[in-house]
Amino acid sequence: MKTECTKSTELKPVKERQRARSPSHFVDSVDSVCSGSDSAEMKLCRRADLGMSMQVSPPTRRAFLKTIGQAGLFCAAPTIARSAAALHGDIVQISILHTTDLHGHILPTSDYAGNADLGGFARCVTQIRRWRWQNRNSILIDIGDVYQGTDVSLRTNGALMIDLFNHLKYDAWIVGNHEFDWGVEPFMNALTKSKMPVLAANMSMEGKASGEILDSGNPFAKVRPYILKEIDGVKIAIIGVTTPGMPFWFRPEFIRGFDFEYPVEPVRRAITKAKGDGAEAIVLAGHMGLKPRSGGDDFANTVVALTAEFPKVVAFIAGHTHQTIPSRITNGVLLTQADHFGIHVGRLDLTFDRASKKLLRREARCERMNNRVGLDHVVLSRAKPHLDESASALAQPIGTLAETLHVRGRPGQPSDVEALIGAAIVEALRERGTTVDGAMHGVFDEKNNFAAGPKTISDIWGLIPFENYLVTAELTPEEIKAVMEEVYASREPRNLLGFEIETEGVGYERRITAMRLADGRTLERDKRYSIAFNTFDSRSGGHRFMKLRALLETPATRCTFDPVQTRDAMIDYFRRHQVVHKVGSQGHRAAA
Repeated sequence: MKTECTKSTELKPVKERQRARSPSHFVDSVDSVCSGSDSAEMKLCRRADLGMSMQVSPPTRRAFLKTIGQAGLFCAAPTIARSAAALHGDIVQISILHTTDLHGHILPTSDYAGNADLGGFARCVTQIRRWRWQNRNSILIDIGDVYQGTDVSLRTNGALMIDLFNHLKYDAWIVGNHEFDWGVEPFMNALTKSKMPVLAANMSMEGKASGEILDSGNPFAKVRPYILKEIDGVKIAIIGVTTPGMPFWFRPEFIRGFDFEYPVEPVRRAITKAKGDGAEAIVLAGHMGLKPRSGGDDFANTVVALTAEFPKVVAFIAGHTHQTIPSRITNGVLLTQADHFGIHVGRLDLTFDRASKKLLRREARCERMNNRVGLDHVVLSRAKPHLDESASALAQPIGTLAETLHVRGRPGQPSDVEALIGAAIVEALRERGTTVDGAMHGVFDEKNNFAAGPKTISDIWGLIPFENYLVTAELTPEEIKAVMEEVYASREPRNLLGFEIETEGVGYERRITAMRLADGRTLERDKRYSIAFNTFDSRSGGHRFMKLRALLETPATRCTFDPVQTRDAMIDYFRRHQVVHKVGSQGHRAAA
């Protein structure tokens, strides 16, 4: 069964790589490796692979290494590489297999472009088993955001994904930011259930860095700065780091007791210790990536800084930014990243000289998990009871949408979907005895309108895929104005419901010229108005709304956490009303 593959190798300068593409330097099939003009070493490899034997004078070790380096043997058929290694014993190839940002997706799903039947952990496992068969010297890791993102994972508090990792004998997984979406307790439970180490060199708990807690009864003892594996005499360390951006996504109670340090110094300490433990090669693996547009760093992603500071590490396996990067060089370090939701799975091959432990070759690639890759039956069998329960729950009808709602709004002009979410939030808080004047929210999918017709719980998951809770805060008209102008400048799809807002200008220059309550009443200058925000936005929405974050930390706003999830608020809204209509126009006007 064939799979789509993107791969690249890197160690040689550009001119050498260009020469390597010629038939005399690049090998991509058994026939091209074992042509009539092949060296004795190549012919021996071919016949070993075919189960044949022949008498050949053994080549020198130096000649053998030179030949395979020129021929590109280790990017050819894996059986050839295995035969060569077995016959000579001079080569050690270690494969690091990696998944990332699975977000609880066991079954196939869709990508951001709407292409269906892609990815899913069950498909990744099929490919992982193939690769393990090809090379017994394999290490398997996940780069974080393991369990948040699906109903089936939420129902098991992440335990199902950890159980599958245990069954597949993952060597380690790295802490991702979404591991804390449900708070500290589910994360600690995941640590307890995990039979493998969890990596985060830049993470500490109650003042103790990862690796410093030795009490086996403490779940945090599972968290370490690195793992050290000795494979066929080669010691390789994988140092894991998590994103330092946690405080800009989560309220303090969701990460209480944990600190997330800028990773350069923690990695420096980990490298020193790993080398002291005998590591001959070091790989960095981090729940962070390159910024999609600029390719640089930001508050949450420090790949450029880390590779610039530690250019001698073998490779950097990235995550978090949901990108497919089969192979690229960043500050001399090979960088690779395997997408999200299991739509790709990655493989990093490192080839060493057994005697000197010198790295001879490094190669990274990603395999696309489309419908040409089957679903692993063991994973499906283990997950089936939970998948069936989830499917039944998601199919439950909750009401009917009377008319199609448009998803796109403009600054000061909420979309139909934003207005509906706002109405659901206001009503949910009222049911709990909290009255608010307005709610700020946005949409996650700006492409697809919310179609009229019967609705199920699954439809609301598509509308609101994250478990965001609510906070309420009391703001003056000037503070509301400052917050919303910051939102408009960010170009993030957010609007304030419950108010009439007039604006002028565009982009960073957009300014609010007038604000009134939805019923037309003028705002009183010194009065504070109660506004609801989701917890993500209240902590800056990922460094986008820093004025809002700072403002809500002041005592005067009386910012209060309310344990209502926005998705649950929407589900309950449909159940109460049964037939849901477009929320009435609030008279929003915007001037260009």
